[in-house]
Amino acid sequence: MEREFCPLGAVNKWPYKFLQQPDSETISKAFFAAGQFRSRGWTLYYINTLLGTARKPLILVPADEVQALFDDIKQELGLIVYFPSSKREPGFLLSFTEEGVPRPRYLGRLDFEHSLDEMEAKITSHHLAQDENHRLDDRSFAAFKKKMEAAVQATNQKSKNQRDKKKKDRVSSKHGWCEQLKRTQCYLGIRPRADPGLPDPVQDDDIPPRELEAAIKRYNLAQCINLPDLDVSQPAPFPFQSSVIFICVDVEAYEKEPRPITEIGISTLDTNDLVGLPPGERGMAWMKKIHSRHFRIQETSHLHNTDFVAGCADRFEPEFGVSEWILMKEAPQVIASCFRPPYSSRLDPIDDTSNVSDREDHGPKRQLILVGHDIKMDIDYLRKLGYDVSNLSNIIEALDTADLWRAWKHEQNPTKLGSILLELELVGWNLHNAGNDAAYTLQCLLGIAISARTSPRNPNSSQLTNRTQALEREARDRAKEEADEWAAADQEGGDGGPPKPLDRIGWPAEAEAEAEAKKRADKIKNDEAKRAERRALDMKELKAGIRKEDIKSEPWVADEVGGGEAGNKVDNDIGKAITGVGEEDNEGEVSFEQGITDRLALLEGEGAAVGGGVKLPAMGSNIRGW
Repeated sequence: MEREFCPLGAVNKWPYKFLQQPDSETISKAFFAAGQFRSRGWTLYYINTLLGTARKPLILVPADEVQALFDDIKQELGLIVYFPSSKREPGFLLSFTEEGVPRPRYLGRLDFEHSLDEMEAKITSHHLAQDENHRLDDRSFAAFKKKMEAAVQATNQKSKNQRDKKKKDRVSSKHGWCEQLKRTQCYLGIRPRADPGLPDPVQDDDIPPRELEAAIKRYNLAQCINLPDLDVSQPAPFPFQSSVIFICVDVEAYEKEPRPITEIGISTLDTNDLVGLPPGERGMAWMKKIHSRHFRIQETSHLHNTDFVAGCADRFEPEFGVSEWILMKEAPQVIASCFRPPYSSRLDPIDDTSNVSDREDHGPKRQLILVGHDIKMDIDYLRKLGYDVSNLSNIIEALDTADLWRAWKHEQNPTKLGSILLELELVGWNLHNAGNDAAYTLQCLLGIAISARTSPRNPNSSQLTNRTQALEREARDRAKEEADEWAAADQEGGDGGPPKPLDRIGWPAEAEAEAEAKKRADKIKNDEAKRAERRALDMKELKAGIRKEDIKSEPWVADEVGGGEAGNKVDNDIGKAITGVGEEDNEGEVSFEQGITDRLALLEGEGAAVGGGVKLPAMGSNIRGW
């Protein structure tokens, strides 16, 4: 059987181009975003499109690997997906059975270790020249050219309106990251809060010319424009907004299902401890004020990660403290103790004999900022343990160092905690220990916030140059577009606006995740109802169109699976299922209705091989296209 292929670019864009929300975003987060599509591993082939020397070879992947992806999506997310129809996207599923046309050539494996650029560099001009020499008649060449044009079109982005919407969404995300970084600097007293009520002195004709320059400086400072250079050898020049306490959480889980929790790391930084203290280079002096705790779960202490990361639960850095053992049932209470006074001090959090009043401040509740690296995952783990931090009324927002990094470096994609430490010239030992990671994440927050104030802003033209050098052919236009988006998102001035409050349902302040889950559940329910309705209609049609006495004589099964001896065998097998009569057994005949039900059950199988390797489609999935 001739193998079929799909353009790699079309597969990579498949969830965004062919699926609707919320399924598109759900599948993207689970299988495509953050490098997951590439790290999945793909077998690459290439073919000369014969569309001219300016057109690069088309990179292909086997269709069975794409089907494996669809199967994983169904298994993990409960979403039934399939190839786009040939009418809607004729270039998505390709075969090369025509006589004399070029055939796909094997290129290699695309994975997390090998980039697409490295793979494409292996394509030789010798092989391309061989394909150029194919002698196709006019009709064959026209058909092949049409197929290649459709394949190239399948790799293109969505329509202009859809591209504009995606660009608007990207600018919005980037703007949010930049505002988050500015708010972080306000909390740390290295950026002032803006005063939007101060009038622009340039528009005030009553200000004497000799006072105008000083008025403009005051106005610019109030709008956070042209801020003076930050001197890290001096204390923070502005008030610490809200006198917050940063609380960073990191949770480690075992790498195999059901992914039980093995460690919890919690670090705190009280901005009251920073008053009058110079931050030092990259905030090194402030980092000494971070207090950390590391909790290990007794019931899961025998589980050690080895496949994806090197677990090091027993290597909590001595400079941060010592590990503490707790029971799984004690975890919610232990975590809760770290979100109230005395926060990360060494008071026993599960000592019921301790005087609670001695542990609480008698003043108003302190405002807290939750911190994490990919914070949503840690929030989910805490909820799995039975503790929901979004129920705390004094947490005013959550900061994610992955987003702060993107805002500082103007990067579209997040990066690993270890890479940020390296960029900040900070030493990180024994990463993937929850206690160490929590402490290092707070160090990164300080380092990013201060470095963003002391490092010169990269001009957009310089960013464009760096991008085009790194991605040459593929990303020149995309790099310029990103630079424009950052220019629109990260406008000078402002203080980041008000904090983004948490919500008891969503995180942060959004019920998006719950809404997506509800839509997904409703969709599954509706699909089940539709399948039941189609099943009833099929039963009705079968009852009306098939006479019991004709079942053994009519080759209707053979027609469906391709005929021949294999088809006749299937005819006999399904005839036996319907009538209860086999070649050697004429007893035990079942009812006609039961026979019809059995036939539907056979047709509804999960793609089991029938006859000579032919597959019957699964009802409720691709049955409508059968």
